[in-house]
Amino acid sequence: MTTFPSELRPGQEIDMYFSILLFVIILTSLFLSFRYFISISHVANKNQKNLSSSETIINKRFVFSMLSFIFLTVLLYSSLGRPDLLQPQLQQKKLELPYMQSLQLKEDAGGNAELLSLYKKLKMTLVKRPNDIPGYSLLVKTCLSLNKYSEARIAQEKVLSLKSKSSNLDDYILLLDTYFIAAGGRFSIEASKILNRMKNEYALSENIHFFTALEHIERKEYQSAISVYKKLKNKNTLKKEKLILLKNKLENLGLPI
Repeated sequence: MTTFPSELRPGQEIDMYFSILLFVIILTSLFLSFRYFISISHVANKNQKNLSSSETIINKRFVFSMLSFIFLTVLLYSSLGRPDLLQPQLQQKKLELPYMQSLQLKEDAGGNAELLSLYKKLKMTLVKRPNDIPGYSLLVKTCLSLNKYSEARIAQEKVLSLKSKSSNLDDYILLLDTYFIAAGGRFSIEASKILNRMKNEYALSENIHFFTALEHIERKEYQSAISVYKKLKNKNTLKKEKLILLKNKLENLGLPI
């Protein structure tokens, strides 16, 4: 049985779009005030003859400056403020690295000798047999048992690559499981791309709804996540382990469910 990581983000998050809008409004207001006083000073120093052409130039410069300032404001906010609010999801590798580093000591200290031996033999065998689908499938399970989650994800990607069009829903579900686990309970940009490809073909699958709820949580779309959770709970067809995980994530965010 696959063990999912626990929720890593405590507390209730600030609404993404409201925060961005508020930040831009405040700085834009300061900018407009500054430009207003500059314009008044500029016009006062011009004679009446050149006033009309001067106002036209000022207006054009004003619009261009305002748009540029808003763009730079958003860019600065992305770099120095809350980049997670502008980009609610991160790439898989950025999510995996800190989580896998935290597990490294556990792997070194608590490795199962028999499983480690099987893992090494499998790796050697697959070098000689790069198209061995059952071998890679076994490697996925072995890596999951050894907490080598990143390698499990890569191995499952290889399984889907070898199966190509013969890949089924279970193959993709396991792939998303490995993405989610390797990211320490987060939902990456790459995982969303896989999920979007699956939605059209497997729209009624409870597992697709489960991962959709996780995607909503990652994007801070909490009401949508709660709605999906309630539907899954009422249908009662999703594995209990996953339903509990989803419930715990929502509760850890302080959301009423």
